[in-house]
Amino acid sequence: MTATDNTFDAGYLDGELAAITGLPARRAHARIAMAEPYDRLYAQGYSDGYLNATAVNNALRQTGKATS
Repeated sequence: MTATDNTFDAGYLDGELAAITGLPARRAHARIAMAEPYDRLYAQGYSDGYLNATAVNNALRQTGKATS
């Protein structure tokens, strides 16, 4: 694992945690925009993590509604 891989992974984890804790999309996009000039891999990881956690939460809610 290289240092650049670590920044993507760190961004991914931060993005997931941001989505789980309820950070609004507008603020998440602002963080991505601020990080991008300094570390594009972190910004991409943050975006991917945020979007993945949001999609997983949505799928879980849809599944819960279908079985209720």
